[in-house]
Amino acid sequence: MSAAAVSSVPALFAQQVEQQGDRLAIRFKEYGVWHRVSWRQYGEAVRKVAAALLAFGLRPQENVAVLAENRPEWLYCHIGIQMARGVTVGIYPTSAPEQIKYLLQHSEARLVFVENAEQLDKILAVAGGTQLERVVVWDAKGLWGFADERVSFFDAFLKPGLALAASRPQAVEQALGAIKPEDTAMIIYTSGTTGPPKGAMLSHRSILWVTEAFLSINTVNADDEVVSYLPFAHIYENLISVFGAQRTGYVVNFVESLDTLFENLREVSPTYFASVPRIWEKLASVVELRMADSTWLKRHLYRTAVAIGRRHARARLADEPIGAGLAVAYWVAQWAVLAPLKRRLGFDRTRIAVCGAAPASPELFEYYHALGIPLIEGYGQTESTGVISVNRVERPRVGTVGQAIPGMEVRIADDGEILTRGPHVFKGYFKDPELTAQTIDPEGWLHTGDVGAWDGDYLRILDRKKDIIITAGGKNITPAYIENKLKFSPYIQDAVVIGERRKYLIALILIDEDNVIKFAQDHRVPFTTFQDLTQNPEIVRLIDDEVNKVNKTLSQVESIKKVALLPRRFYAEEGDVTPTMKVKRRSLESRYADQIKALYAD
Repeated sequence: MSAAAVSSVPALFAQQVEQQGDRLAIRFKEYGVWHRVSWRQYGEAVRKVAAALLAFGLRPQENVAVLAENRPEWLYCHIGIQMARGVTVGIYPTSAPEQIKYLLQHSEARLVFVENAEQLDKILAVAGGTQLERVVVWDAKGLWGFADERVSFFDAFLKPGLALAASRPQAVEQALGAIKPEDTAMIIYTSGTTGPPKGAMLSHRSILWVTEAFLSINTVNADDEVVSYLPFAHIYENLISVFGAQRTGYVVNFVESLDTLFENLREVSPTYFASVPRIWEKLASVVELRMADSTWLKRHLYRTAVAIGRRHARARLADEPIGAGLAVAYWVAQWAVLAPLKRRLGFDRTRIAVCGAAPASPELFEYYHALGIPLIEGYGQTESTGVISVNRVERPRVGTVGQAIPGMEVRIADDGEILTRGPHVFKGYFKDPELTAQTIDPEGWLHTGDVGAWDGDYLRILDRKKDIIITAGGKNITPAYIENKLKFSPYIQDAVVIGERRKYLIALILIDEDNVIKFAQDHRVPFTTFQDLTQNPEIVRLIDDEVNKVNKTLSQVESIKKVALLPRRFYAEEGDVTPTMKVKRRSLESRYADQIKALYAD
């Protein structure tokens, strides 16, 4: 099936529904039981939403907001909005009321779908300052007897649509047929590491083009399975769990919650798994620490197997000959340790594993390749409809984000910035033509804001252009490279390297709470609070040791001279990180200005 045969995202979905029929489309777990949704049922649910929106009076290209965790209703409403000629605006479920108010005001949404009472409370707290006319709640639990003329429960909202479908059977088909390829399918509000979020408009044409081009590189099919847990307010999860499934017909499995992700991974054993560096790093640290706690024999077997796996991975990735001795040793390591470990993690069926949405250290990829998990890195951003380049599973190059997607133009500007041009470039920022003109130049080049370099025809990302550090000695430092090495430590969750116009680099460190607490308990380190833990001399020494390990892999000018352990966790609601957990560097530098000053005091 070619995306060129259809003109819109919901038209591609309708085509897939017709082809797949009663094949499995969605699984979701509720109260410990997995439930199944066929493509036919999926299609019926989407059409009910589309009809209800038309009955509500949704206007062509009008924005409709969705505020919820991942669940099937998100997809029903997402595609239903587009089928009714509307535009989906996803809101991160962790957003604070004031953040939600800004997005509702800016998007001018008259209707919002929300998951439950918790999200409804946030909406009602700010609805007075918005254009909202209707709030539709999926889960009525805890809301029995609740009454508000602005609020409808999902089943009640669908009823006028059923009446519309009975009186005007072709209403949904007519709306679907009226969608133009250049129409906006969704607005994704960027994370906003600097300033308020910006609404990037993605057209049906760009989504269809990117989906087909992206999936033609590392091919998947209707027999594949993915796991959905990243927010649908982000382009990454849309690319995997929405557009990819519509393009190929594979199965989407919804986890119960982020807390049960690793358990659900074991149950599903996906063939195609895409995630962000934080999850891959966390999983690696969990394995390392559990092995450190196991018996001497198990620990020795694991260390030996991983060491053999690393040697094998290095040779294979460098396209060097693998000697008979190494080949036999690797086969034994796989049989005895690595294959059982992959089954325990839920990756025994995984053919494609992708790490994206943020930079990650080369050591992370080497580790997973040592285990036999084909982890590859890709690169893209919202404004490029999610992807610009990706490694091929059969010939990845660790330390790069792969080769450009065929049909996209990618070049490096004189100042090192990555520029790209092609059908994947977004329409522009909603209600902000000035910023759009700054981002897409007159020749159609999208200015990504990232600094990169070519390694043959493979693209290497250095850092965000605005984050490059120039030291007092005039040396250019890419902090992301150092930060990613630090985050590979099981005891470090996040790191912010600082040194602009300074004589040396320092780092603000956020400890990995679970792993450091376990270390403290194992070594009888007394503590009461998170802040108390970060101030304990033994924990400070632990982190210093981890930083020194990283320093040994860095040049003198890149090494970290001093560190400060941050006394509190990062919170998106308080401006420490974005909803996708990207650090807001400037905000943290301002918040911890006194600590930074103290580190440079001498």
